[in-house]
Amino acid sequence: HRAKRNATHHQRTDKPRNRGITMTTARSTNSDIYSQLNRYVTDYLTKHMYDANTPWPLRKIIRLPRQAELETHYAHIRTQDDAIRNWAQHYHCETSEKTKIISNGIVRQTSQLIDSVTIPDLDTALNIATPQTCKLYQREHQRAHTIANQFNLDENTSISIAKILKDHDDTDFNLITRAAHYFADHNTENMTPRMIPIPGFSAKWLGNATSNRRKAICKLLNREQLALNERPGEIRLRYLDTQHHNQPDLIVTQPWTNNTPHDITHIIIVENKDTYQAIPTTEHAICIFGSGHAATRIKTLLPWLTTTPNIIYWGDMDADGLEILSELRETGITCDSILMDTNAYKTYEPYGTKLDTKNKPLKTRTPKPTPKLTSNERNLYEQLCTGKNTTYLRIEQERIPINDAIAILHTQYQWKTTHHK
Repeated sequence: HRAKRNATHHQRTDKPRNRGITMTTARSTNSDIYSQLNRYVTDYLTKHMYDANTPWPLRKIIRLPRQAELETHYAHIRTQDDAIRNWAQHYHCETSEKTKIISNGIVRQTSQLIDSVTIPDLDTALNIATPQTCKLYQREHQRAHTIANQFNLDENTSISIAKILKDHDDTDFNLITRAAHYFADHNTENMTPRMIPIPGFSAKWLGNATSNRRKAICKLLNREQLALNERPGEIRLRYLDTQHHNQPDLIVTQPWTNNTPHDITHIIIVENKDTYQAIPTTEHAICIFGSGHAATRIKTLLPWLTTTPNIIYWGDMDADGLEILSELRETGITCDSILMDTNAYKTYEPYGTKLDTKNKPLKTRTPKPTPKLTSNERNLYEQLCTGKNTTYLRIEQERIPINDAIAILHTQYQWKTTHHK
């Protein structure tokens, strides 16, 4: 069993550029050697899928057995070693070996066992990896190469855009690049998304400011945002005073700057429609239907609102509701929240739910930065993201008795309710 060590590995070095990435794994007597090696290469390509320059060669350390294990299971370990050697030869990978001494108490012999395998380059790794991983890796890097050439991008930028669009099919990817070329060559400031003359392009397809399609187009063009004439959406509200409480709701679709109300002292923004309709009659007050993240439009459509002395936000006690609260404040609206802290959660926890609106289990998430939450609100937000010290990840606003909210508005914010709707 004596064999010469490959010359390229005879002098070892600890420099990362020569060793590549190493990983030590136990050589189990029941392990599937081929599967272990194939999985290692597949996992490495997956981990470095979106690296502009993946280091090669890749060296995998094979942990040699302890002396007692070697002498007890020598025949089986020898078979494993042959399997590793055959795998390496099949994929044209180099190996290094270490001399081990085996003794049965009477006879001593030496044996060369492989202690590392080196995958020399990307082509070899793609040949080893699963077909799905190979196909995805080639697609993503081909996309990066395509947009790098078309938009004169560096490798890091182009592969980062490919990552943004990893869940988008080729039709979508091609439409995004066509759109980017159009925005680069035309002045679109006075155009709505519907006016962009590209088949398949629309406001709904493009998505909001945080959509992956928008992000990719902006990054292709090195812009902060797209120059489009986009409608700001709409906000629904109703006056709560006695004179108007039976009148239709107001729908605001453009900034309300003329003939604005001057006697409003209290505003409450609520997340859900049931609660919006249940807020009772109150003088000098308005109720705004925030409708989730649409609440971030309020500052744009109701610019006069910021001078109102008492603004309250009340939403669901869940991660989304608290993120909306922080985003609303980030737009420039100074507001307090009610029933959105740890004390409220403890009080109304029995009303919680473990399911979303589609009856699917709610999932934990990594907390995001929420710079405008108070410390108490942030504590609840982190609990509802991680599930720590909570039974339910959501307490819906409409489950909380409306009279409890009105009592808080009365005692803490001087609301004067005249009667219930």
